[in-house]
Amino acid sequence: GALLKLDFFTHSYPHDWRTKKPVIYRATPQWFASIDKFRQNILDEIEKVDWIIPWGKTRLYNMIRDRGDWVISRQRAWGVPLPIFYAENGEAIITPETIEHVANLFAEHGSTIWFEKEAEELLPAGFTHPGSPNGKFSKETDIMDVWFDSGSSHEAVLRQRPELTFPADMYLEGSDQYRGWFNSSITTSVAINEVAPYKAVLSQGFTLDGEGRKMSKSLGNTIAPEKVIKQMGADILRLWVSSVDYESDVRVSMDILNQVSEVYRKIRNTMRFLLANTNDFDPAKDTVAFEDLRSVDQYMMVRLHQTIKTIREDGYDKYNFLHIYRTVINFLTVDMSSFYLDFAKDVVYIEGQNDFQRRAMQTVFYQTAVALTKLLTPIIPHTAEEIWSYLKEEDDYVQLAELPGYQVFANQAELLDQWSAFLDFRDNVLKALEEARNAKLIGKSFEAKVTVYPSEPVATLLKAIDSDVPQLLIISPDFFEVAEAGTAVPEDAYVFEDVAILVEKAEGEVCERCRQMRKDVGSHDHLPTLCGHCAEIVEENYPEAVAEGFEK
Repeated sequence: GALLKLDFFTHSYPHDWRTKKPVIYRATPQWFASIDKFRQNILDEIEKVDWIIPWGKTRLYNMIRDRGDWVISRQRAWGVPLPIFYAENGEAIITPETIEHVANLFAEHGSTIWFEKEAEELLPAGFTHPGSPNGKFSKETDIMDVWFDSGSSHEAVLRQRPELTFPADMYLEGSDQYRGWFNSSITTSVAINEVAPYKAVLSQGFTLDGEGRKMSKSLGNTIAPEKVIKQMGADILRLWVSSVDYESDVRVSMDILNQVSEVYRKIRNTMRFLLANTNDFDPAKDTVAFEDLRSVDQYMMVRLHQTIKTIREDGYDKYNFLHIYRTVINFLTVDMSSFYLDFAKDVVYIEGQNDFQRRAMQTVFYQTAVALTKLLTPIIPHTAEEIWSYLKEEDDYVQLAELPGYQVFANQAELLDQWSAFLDFRDNVLKALEEARNAKLIGKSFEAKVTVYPSEPVATLLKAIDSDVPQLLIISPDFFEVAEAGTAVPEDAYVFEDVAILVEKAEGEVCERCRQMRKDVGSHDHLPTLCGHCAEIVEENYPEAVAEGFEK
């Protein structure tokens, strides 16, 4: 009887999820529903459903294929009763007559009548059974599995309301519902209707805290949406939802929301810039037709319509909100802020009010503002409505407007190729300017004299560009030169694969209006601090100010 060794080890054991105490499993009589006779029918219907999350189809298919009988009874105090009676000899009574009678009672009085009445009062009048010679009956105390209950919602809701249709267009729930609602719904529907209750299924993951832990009141790691809304606004929360991959579990914390608020600020500031610089633009009379736009403006219109197409077809049509988020941010950051808007102020701020270049750029600004506002409405509706109030559109509210359409322009491929090549060239110029800035040769780009030593392809490209190249590069036109292809490259030039860039200090004076280094500052008698171009604009648009003097 000697004990040779005593050892303890920790192992997993089932615990009640609320009390956190260990539980003991015991076998008890249950009611089962078999799906063997229509299992293949369910599998066939799964093949016909549009599974927005592709792996969802495989997950549910395997569950149905491998599952056994469905335990439909539960031992709980209250729920939807199982309409089953027992005779005196213990025989279960489940007949079409008794079930129909109980269903009618439930329809008239609600399911609570099952708990309020005795079994004899719930059976049809005069009901008899061989197993109850004394006319005594008892009723089932188990309730129905809640998944059988909710899985019948297609009958209780879709079939009972004339304004709804069956099957549903989509079932939307958490990723845990492949074993729950999605599963029970298609099982019950195929059993009685021979078709799936839904045309499409979309699932989403759960929200975790910033460290990837499940949110729980006991852990104190929950984030109340109302707190975020009060502190940051509802649109920040909505924008965060679009910024995550909802197919799997997602993390959220105040730090993450603060990062999203910075992105929101970027969107808001860009839209504010577009609105501010179209304040004097009347789309009804100032819009420039696409074919009349400058090449750079046409390119931006092409990029806008590509963005619209991507957001609609690959975003909203596929419920891919993360793709929408990334596409919008990429367009605003790369196409707009880093390129188009970077030199825009040198047009919209400097040129005369009705100057063609200015109106052309405003055309792009305005159409971009309208399109992006419509596209962002489902995600940040409050901000979109605020922006819409400043736009000159027929619809009173953006919620009433249709999503923007898109088109493929006749010269689209040529524009994309040309401007892709130009942006590569521009990147090289910007790198050369940055190197010169780091070497303290220049401060701002307008202080630089830039000489380009191009290869044949780059020389051809620059000749083909019908836009103001120095303007696109944000350098002074007086100090920009393109050498003939094949010209010897100076030793101090910055050499790239297909072009060399020489940056020198420009020798001239700064125009007080356009802030560019120009050779002709002071050439106008009455406007000695302005360059010739700015002097012409001021003289043409503000003749009284020129005559009377700006001091007045």
